[in-house]
Amino acid sequence: MLPVLFAAFAWWFVTGLIFLAYGRSRRVTTLFFLGASVVMMLALAGFVYAGAQETVAGVYLSLICGILLWGWQVASYYLGFVTGPEGSVPFPAVPRNQQFPLWHRFRNVFRASAHHELLAVLFLVVMALLSFDAAHRWGLWVYLTLWSMHGLARLNVFFGVRNFRFEMLPAHLHRLDQFVNKKAHNPLSAAIVIFGCVAVLVLIYQGIVPAAGPTQRIGAWVLGTLILLGVVENLLLVLPVNFVLWGWRTRPLPVGERPDASRQAPAPRTLAPLPERIAKGMGK
Repeated sequence: MLPVLFAAFAWWFVTGLIFLAYGRSRRVTTLFFLGASVVMMLALAGFVYAGAQETVAGVYLSLICGILLWGWQVASYYLGFVTGPEGSVPFPAVPRNQQFPLWHRFRNVFRASAHHELLAVLFLVVMALLSFDAAHRWGLWVYLTLWSMHGLARLNVFFGVRNFRFEMLPAHLHRLDQFVNKKAHNPLSAAIVIFGCVAVLVLIYQGIVPAAGPTQRIGAWVLGTLILLGVVENLLLVLPVNFVLWGWRTRPLPVGERPDASRQAPAPRTLAPLPERIAKGMGK
């Protein structure tokens, strides 16, 4: 039971802290990210140290370091420090009520977070190299698990879900909703649930077999818990409920940092097209 509680608390606490920082002034988020970067470097050192410890404490340390390293990746993206190339989210090329081709939508959505994806892969490679001769690699498996479930959730959103708040993204990415269709469900949602449940059952079995030692039991149950939480997150994207699992709450952006404070439409989610903004400016 302790590994399950450990995984659930660490998962919610780290992501909750990140989203508490969202919506504050740029100075506050910068200071928060600098602090998170210091924690990231300590976590990387802790990951290397824990890999040499064949003890229960070493496994827990490796697991929490993996969660913290992934948490830094999440902070770098959702706070807007590492996303994609500048200007990677274009203004609509067609009226908003028309459908974009699938490849056009995927290309623009991917470019908007290309740097984040490359950095995630780089961290994965670095962690794999640092733990090549380690006694265990539970921190690496945690990082890979969280990255995989987060990536599947983003694909789920791309193919269309009922519940997703684009306000949780950095301000300059709010326009991505023009490339995402809102649907009650999509085939990927069911596949994620099936895949996730099978993976959880396999990990539970690995944790309860008589031959499993305490370190294997802890690692397997933590991974299983994180996958199960990822499955729940994906379910909440499509179920008819209004609930935010990733993060305790989000704030509106400060007025000076909103993507378009000049529009009068209630609760805008995207920026006005550039020609319209220029025309408004010239008409003043």
